[in-house]
Amino acid sequence: MKLNYDEFPRYLRLDRNINDKYLNPLIEDKRSVFYKKQKTRIYLFATALGFKDQLMLATEKSIDVRLFKDMSDDEVWFLFAVAIRHSGGTDILLDGKKALEITEEFANAGMKILYNKVFNEKLDFSLENELINVISKTKFLGANKEK
Repeated sequence: MKLNYDEFPRYLRLDRNINDKYLNPLIEDKRSVFYKKQKTRIYLFATALGFKDQLMLATEKSIDVRLFKDMSDDEVWFLFAVAIRHSGGTDILLDGKKALEITEEFANAGMKILYNKVFNEKLDFSLENELINVISKTKFLGANKEK
């Protein structure tokens, strides 16, 4: 299947309230394990957590996180994999807007989970530590500058 990236939204997006209430503190609070990490990387981690728990939260008013065309192939295909798995087939990729809407809703819900794990719960990152190790090896939590 040849994908036409022009059919996908221009930006990776997140709900504005989720961004302000959960994502920004994860990046800006020195107590956070995600302090000064890239928004895109945390977005991907949150997407994984939302997907793992099968929790989705619709976006009311969105904020741009990153230009879609500037994402790495690994990042893009991670999001595609989530959309494919959720929808049950690769046909979802023919509707780029819907594919990214799915991952955005998982990211919105996952951001709340991630925030609560970092700031409100007694940290028990058994599965999450394993995910962090895997993701770190693929540079998903790297300190590369976003464009």
